[in-house]
Amino acid sequence: MSSALIVEGGGLRGLYGAGVIDFLSEKNIFFETLIGVSMGACNLANFASNQPKRNFSLPFRFIDDGRYLSYKRWLMGGDLFGMKFIFETIPTELDIFDYNAFCNRKSRFFIVVTECESGEAAYFDRFDSQEDFTQILKASCSLPFAAKTVHYRGKTFLDGGISDPIPLRFAQKQGAKKMVFILTQSKEYQKSAMRFTSLLKFFYPAALVKALKNRHELYNETVLEINRLEKDEKIFAIRPSSSLPAGRIERDKKKLKATYGQGYLDIQSMYEKLAHYLEI
Repeated sequence: MSSALIVEGGGLRGLYGAGVIDFLSEKNIFFETLIGVSMGACNLANFASNQPKRNFSLPFRFIDDGRYLSYKRWLMGGDLFGMKFIFETIPTELDIFDYNAFCNRKSRFFIVVTECESGEAAYFDRFDSQEDFTQILKASCSLPFAAKTVHYRGKTFLDGGISDPIPLRFAQKQGAKKMVFILTQSKEYQKSAMRFTSLLKFFYPAALVKALKNRHELYNETVLEINRLEKDEKIFAIRPSSSLPAGRIERDKKKLKATYGQGYLDIQSMYEKLAHYLEI
């Protein structure tokens, strides 16, 4: 029976998803389709290359390294997170990403990004090279104001969470009979409108500005639909059982470790229900 794993972003809150994915990997659970947004796409990339431990080890190892995260660099006009360091130096020199294993995966793998001129979501599942893959993954994680836009094949892209933060409808279009969502907010969470929207027009195209202004409405509507489908047992949602210790931008290693651990323990406690849902 076809299945899909859909993973939300959330910056370093995504370590919750890293804990969940580690457990799923240990149980050798296979999904025909993988769909990731931002940090969720990074988590799934390591899952697809059979390197799930990288999801926790890399941020934990490099969080104190200015090449990874630097407010000084950001205030001087650079990226808050060192995108070149994270997506180029680390996977090719410091902690090798197994791109060959990734290419030989059996699952379809989609990365969600936002096309800046249209403000609409784009979904990439074909990569001509590791460099192509890196550009798209980087784009999916490039937050407005915190990172520069990513240029790829004549277009510019930013974080996939702007236009499709939880790609429920896209997942439905892929025809999976069983859909599992890893979310990084509680069931009761409601996203608030973005602040300082009056400044957006000076930096981004009108369509992207509109998408940013409407993002909270799209997010909240999608969560309501997920709650309804979950109640009817048509999808399976894995969410934090309590407020996560780590924020989107987090340097406290104890909080990072606790967030990862919470993900692992949450899925461990609901594994029997998940197995029943997936019919495994």
